[in-house]
Amino acid sequence: MNKFIAAPFGNYIKTKNTISVSGSWTVEKRTGRIVQIVKTLRYTKRGWVNKIGLRNPGLTIGLPKHKTGEVFSIAGIEKDDWRLFAEKIPNDFNIEVNMSCPNIDAHYIDGIEDFEPDTRNWYIGKISPLTTFQELDEYINKFRFKQIHACNTLPIDKGGLSGKELIPYTSKFVKHIKDSYPDIEVIAGGGIDSVKDIEYYKNIGADHISLGTVCFNPLKLRKLI
Repeated sequence: MNKFIAAPFGNYIKTKNTISVSGSWTVEKRTGRIVQIVKTLRYTKRGWVNKIGLRNPGLTIGLPKHKTGEVFSIAGIEKDDWRLFAEKIPNDFNIEVNMSCPNIDAHYIDGIEDFEPDTRNWYIGKISPLTTFQELDEYINKFRFKQIHACNTLPIDKGGLSGKELIPYTSKFVKHIKDSYPDIEVIAGGGIDSVKDIEYYKNIGADHISLGTVCFNPLKLRKLI
């Protein structure tokens, strides 16, 4: 079982026992990251909430920073973005296709089929907790993902919610994928802040786990990795 440091934490946290996921990168730069963090990142009774919205310096800056063994997370927010990504990203890059950020206006999927999965160790589709099984089946069959990362933050009024509320969503995806697509690896994320949580996901069939907002607590994170 591998342990991933989810984006954006993977931009900064690099350890020998984990796989860092950088990004998520967009084709064009999206400024205002610090402002959005200050304005929207909050801890609530339900968990962490943010409305950062994929703020990043863009693909041109991100590509040279990629390191072998890490995963390069990308998000398409314009109609032609996936095809541009497929043209510019080398075929040996490990990539995570983020189709699920709750803080952007639209999600496009045309062009994801242009990526070559067979040349990559990690070719991950990151899904929303609100993804339907019908949509998930389409993603797996059409885009040939080797792994599914379940799941991104839960869309609520003030942004994307992380924490324990994600566990039921992630659980249903783990069970569905392992029942329907036993060859697809599942990366389970959402609400993990203890060894008990990791064991739970492992016991229901998850192949790997993703660590996200637990990264805000270095002491807890250290115990998990």
